[in-house]
Amino acid sequence: MSFDTTIDLGEIGEQTVTVKFDYQPAERTTRDDPGCPEEVSITSVKFRGIEIKPDLCRERITELEQEAFEHMASVRRQSDEDRAERLHDLREAA
Repeated sequence: MSFDTTIDLGEIGEQTVTVKFDYQPAERTTRDDPGCPEEVSITSVKFRGIEIKPDLCRERITELEQEAFEHMASVRRQSDEDRAERLHDLREAA
């Protein structure tokens, strides 16, 4: 998954970068499995096609992880809204 965001790149100022990440949804604890919290792992940060993740500090990566969580929440909200709209349309058609 990926999203675009703006970060400060020092001398060249605020620039748009593409952030790619892996997302692991939370899993419930069961009798046989301890479960796990939701997790995001930033895999790539590119500026104009150039990989810059190795040049970013841990604090910046943490901020991007938070943005990735927010992106996933937005995706879930949009999915829920789309589903509700489809159901409404189906009810109207019936």
